[in-house]
Amino acid sequence: MPEFRSFEAFNREIGKLERDLDREAGGKIAFDMARAGQKIARRAAAADLGGDPKFSGWAPRLATKVKRTKGGAILQPTRKSAGPWKVAEQGRNQGAGPNVFHGPGVNRRTGLTSRTKAGNIRKTRGRKAKRWNGRTVGFGTATDALAVMERELPKIAEKGARKVTQRHFDVT
Repeated sequence: MPEFRSFEAFNREIGKLERDLDREAGGKIAFDMARAGQKIARRAAAADLGGDPKFSGWAPRLATKVKRTKGGAILQPTRKSAGPWKVAEQGRNQGAGPNVFHGPGVNRRTGLTSRTKAGNIRKTRGRKAKRWNGRTVGFGTATDALAVMERELPKIAEKGARKVTQRHFDVT
């Protein structure tokens, strides 16, 4: 146990600890947490998509990247994998949001379904409309990954904070 000659010396040491924690939390600890989050996200994607983090027949993998910021680090999908992450989370063609293609006979300008004289949905596609692949239900991949991250990442932060604290107050 360290011994301090005065409260002022103790206060100086607390100030150093606070600066080191801010520096470490904004740097190494946050980066370590983001890297661990990447592994968790990859495992969640692989579990939902059958062993590898990729939809069969799709080129992009469900990849993530770690971006360093002034205050720490951000874990986000790569530019190419943002769409597949959204499909893995929510599903395909759920009709959420504006300008979403709802089916083979929907007019993009009016939003109405074109029908034939017999009342069937018109099969023609004007101006190279998006091919209709049907609807799929999402797996909730990102939600599952976040649940695991919320459980696992505080342990990494605690370990990093303990290491910084031991530098200042442990005399073994």
